[in-house]
Formats: sequence, structure tokens, C-alpha cells
Amino acid sequence: MRTKSDNGVISVHAISGTKVVILGLDVKNGDELAGLMASMSLDDQKKEKKKPSTKDKKGPVFIGFSISRTDFETGETISLNEDGKPIQRFVWGDYEVESGKEYQYTIRQLTNGRSLLSAKAVGLGAPLQIRITTEDPTQGAHGIFFNRGVAGSHAYNAKFTEHRRWHLVSKYGIPIWRHIINPREIPDPKDSKEALAWLSRGLEEALLDFIAQATDGNFQIRAAVYEFTHPETIRALADAVERGVHVKIIRHCKGTHHPKVKRDGIVKDKDGKIETEWIPDSTTDEAAKAIRSVGFKSLNSGKTWHNNTFIERKHSSALMHNKFIILLEGGEPKQVWTGSTNFTDGGIYGQANVGHIVRDVDIAGRYLTYWNALSLDPPGRSRSRISYSDSSEASSASGEEKDEPTDNEIMLEQAARGESLESIEEEPVCIDEAERAASFSSISKSSTGSDIIKQEPMTHQIEKDQPDLDGPLEPNAIKVIFSPRSSSSMLEFYADRMKDATTSVHLTAPFGVSQQFAEVLMGGAATATNLSTSQDGLRRSPRIARKNSEKVDVAQSNETSLATLLRYILFDKKPSEKSSAKAKAIASKNGKPHIDYFDFKNSKENRIAWGAVLSDDEDEEDLTGLTAFVDFVHLKCLLIGKLRISILASVYCFVC
Repeated sequence: MRTKSDNGVISVHAISGTKVVILGLDVKNGDELAGLMASMSLDDQKKEKKKPSTKDKKGPVFIGFSISRTDFETGETISLNEDGKPIQRFVWGDYEVESGKEYQYTIRQLTNGRSLLSAKAVGLGAPLQIRITTEDPTQGAHGIFFNRGVAGSHAYNAKFTEHRRWHLVSKYGIPIWRHIINPREIPDPKDSKEALAWLSRGLEEALLDFIAQATDGNFQIRAAVYEFTHPETIRALADAVERGVHVKIIRHCKGTHHPKVKRDGIVKDKDGKIETEWIPDSTTDEAAKAIRSVGFKSLNSGKTWHNNTFIERKHSSALMHNKFIILLEGGEPKQVWTGSTNFTDGGIYGQANVGHIVRDVDIAGRYLTYWNALSLDPPGRSRSRISYSDSSEASSASGEEKDEPTDNEIMLEQAARGESLESIEEEPVCIDEAERAASFSSISKSSTGSDIIKQEPMTHQIEKDQPDLDGPLEPNAIKVIFSPRSSSSMLEFYADRMKDATTSVHLTAPFGVSQQFAEVLMGGAATATNLSTSQDGLRRSPRIARKNSEKVDVAQSNETSLATLLRYILFDKKPSEKSSAKAKAIASKNGKPHIDYFDFKNSKENRIAWGAVLSDDEDEEDLTGLTAFVDFVHLKCLLIGKLRISILASVYCFVC
């Protein structure tokens, strides 16, 4: 919700989310007052204080604001002024509100009384009041849930400091000692639960509530997971199986083949050939252990969980990095849980992440179509995988023994022969598996006469369902874009939208930015001048070129196009000069430029920050110890536009 209020002396623009309200304040003679406030420090934690001279100003001087919040449900009113000190900011955030509630803020100017050096703040003029209701993510088509993430690391330390412990941790393979407050290691179960809830900030609760909607056998759950070790999520899905819900989960399952080794050395077969064994990667192995750790009241439920719930995604071209859950009722897709959050302690309680519930049958259906294709474990970008419909004939033709076929391979073979799948699935399924298998496959004859099923790579299937986007989207449009894709056209699309920005860009980029984005970050605002001439010389998109003449007319007629452009970029960690030099050297060898943070950091439009912790004695901050690679920022969002009441911004959320 966004609303404004003005009493002629003070004005406020309030914007509410689910658990935060931002107040943008202004007063008459604001420039003069802002300069005065900037020169003063009433914070007794600062070691040096500099107060303006009384020779410059006589009489009462504005020194900040008093702000109080009233909860209309309880009638409780509290002051937001810590220790009674004036709030000396023109933008103030209240992070202690609850979702779906109405609040009233009372704002008043404060002066220092008669003398500039007076320590006592005195109210001046009539107070300004404004009402606002926070968003309720349990209602409507969209529910957005952010965890606490990095926003409260100092507050986390202050709140749970008694549980700080020294840990020897490994960072990029290097052992280091670090202070950690691990919520899982807090001895008192009540305190541990409180810490976990504080860090989750409603994200975990929303995820578990989403799964709990599947109450009986009339519901089905289809999920795709990368990291999968969060005990509460795994327990919730296992409980759904016990309730009779038909649950199917595609999980990342990658590894490498290594020589088989025993005590006496490398194992060889009778012909002297080295035998190999498949070793799962750590993500696959940890998920398997978490899956095996679950207990069940019913033996049949346990067998269903272990034998008929999980589908291994082995043939992706890279990582199967999905993290979504589809809720179906009576075989019809109803809702989807998506976002950047891996199903791990680190994803939910550690790094900053978002969970997004979409209550839309069309979008849920799009996810289900993608899930169905993914469940057959097709190749990503590589050539089509081949399986023979007559496995015994294929084995004799090759002269080699084949591994036992997986359920997916059996399903493909049965689909080719038009057979039912009752031998695979003991429980009724809501999707016609044979029809689904056949729809993503083509059948031809091998040289031996066997039927061969060639699966389309995921790139083909995805782009057939949703081609790359081209040009600005229509108002209020919602698009679902899956990966992998065969080209970088979608990166160019997002870069073009950034290039079009005239007022603001807000980007979270935990793993850095692509070259398409980096080129835009080197340039200036999309005003009439650079839209028509592209003077920065970096972006040469054909789509931008085709629309130049139209945009010049729009920019000239719209005064907001001349507004100052600001781009806010948030990284997970400080970019590395060593990594940058290495990337530039590789690109140079290939005859290509490489643009990164060290090139665009000084652009006047860019405001760049990254995750870090304070480590001095007075203000030390501690992490949870639940993350290994990404400590601070894992969510990927791009917001383009301006936050005004009458204008909607464009939001792009990247689920990875």
C-alpha cells in the first residue's frame, strides 16, 4: 500500500510491505534543515561530536522528528524514537510491524528549545498523522515472503549474543576461526525456536503452510528441488505422503565416475580394464541422507516415500537448480511456490531469500507442463538421449550388459509401445504418464530394427512453450520464463529493460552480473539524447535500435525522462580484483572485452553495496554458520521504475 499525507508543514509518503513500513518525510525549508541535521550528531555512540555554533543560529532549531505508531487492533501506541532521541533521517523504516494490520503514524517536528546546545527536544507545531495497512501475503493472487536475511545481523548479535561460540569453519577450502551464533546449536529448545523464527521472518512458516494445504488424497504435490536438507520441509512433505497425498519430487542427482579403489589398489576386471564407480556430488549425497533419515508411522507410507516419491535428475547439462512446489487439487494445478530459497537451513535462516506463492491456475499449469517434461530426465542442451524399447536386443547388439533401467526409462519404453504404467505406479496418478512421455518424445527405428525414443532437449521444449520475449511488456503482464535456453536473448531482454530505465534500477546480483548487464551499468540514463544516439557505445541491441525513434518522442514529451537515474546494485560479497584480472585475461585471449564491477563502479548513476559484517569490538556482528558459499545475498530481483502511487514498477524475479 502507498499513501501520502501533508499538513502544510510536514509531508509524508508511506509505503508498506508485509512486515515493513517506509516513511519518506519532508518539511518546509527542507534543504536548509537537511544541511543542519547533517552537521549535527546527537548519537552518543559516536566518539566525536560536532555541534554547530550558536553564533550561526539563535532560538529554537529543528533537530529531527518524533514518530509514534498506533496499532488499531490493540490500541497500543509506542514511540519509535530510541531512548527519546530525535529521528534524524528523512527516510525511516519501521521493521516491527505485522502483516495485514492497520497502523497510524504520528509525526512531529522536534526542536532543541531555546538554545541550540540544549539537550532537551521540544515538539514544534501540529503533528501529522497517516494511516496505512500492511500487505497480507495470505490473500490475493501473490504472497511474497522475505526472510530476515542480512538485514538484521547486528540485531541478531544483540538479541542472541549469549549463544556466540568460536567455530573452526572452512571458507573456500581454507580453515578459519569465526564467531558464530548457530540457532540449531542453542541448547534451550525454546530459545532455539525463537532464533529460528526470528531469522525466518515468516518464510519457513509460509512454506510449511503451503505444503499443509494438501490435506488428503484429493491433493497432489509436484516439486523440483536442488538443495534439499531442511528437516522441517522434508518432514512436511513426508507427512503429506502419510496423509495420502500423491507426492512426486524431482531432485538434483549429479556425480562423477571414479576408479574403484580397494585396500590393495585400483580395481580392474578380468581383462585388465579399470572398474569405475559413480560418486554423487555433495548436494546429491546430503539430500539422499536427509531423505533416508525420515521415519513413518505406516510401513506403506515409508515404502512409498523411498520407492515412489523421488525422480532423479541426472541428465541435465549443468545443475538442476529448480526450487518450486506445485499444489494440485483433483488433478488440477492450483498454486505454485517458487522463489530463490533452497530447501536448506542456510536458504531459510541464513542468506537473504524470497518465497513467492502464485495462486493462479494458468501459471501453476505452466509450471506443471515444465515439471512433466523435466520428470522424464531429458538432456539439457546436449544431443538427445536414446533409450531402446527392446532393452535385451539393444544389449545383445552392443555386446555389453546394460544397467537396470530406471522408472523413467521403463516409462518411455512403455509409452512407445502404448502400454499402461500400472507396474510402475501403485497409486493413481493425476496426469496420464504415458501420454506425457509420448508428447515429449519422437520414435524412430534403429539399425537393428528396435524402436528408439529420442527425447527433445529441455531447451527445445521450453522455448516451444514460451519463446524469448521481445520488447517492453504490456502493463500488468506476468510472464513465466524457464531455463535452460539456447541463447542469451533473455539476458539481452532484461538488459534492454534496464537500458530503458529513466529513474531507477534496483538489482540484486549475488553471483555478479552478465556482460549484457555490465554494459548497461557502464552507460547513463535512457533520456532522449542517449536513446537516439547510444553515445555510450556499449548497448547495440537491435530491439533498442528499432524503437529509438518512438522512444525519442516519448522522452521529449515526458518530463520524468529527464529525471536523474539511480541504479542500486547489491552483491553478496566484495568483487575480487584477482578474479576480475583472470576473467579479463581469458576474454582478451578470445578477442573479447570483459566488463565488471571495476569498470562500472565509478559511474555516477550506480550505487553499489555488498554483504559484510562489522568486526570491531564494540559492534561485532555474527553469522549463523548455516551457509558455506553464499553468506549474505541469494535472492535475484530486478525492479525498474519509480515508487509513486500512480505508477507501477516493473519487477523481474529470477528463480535460481
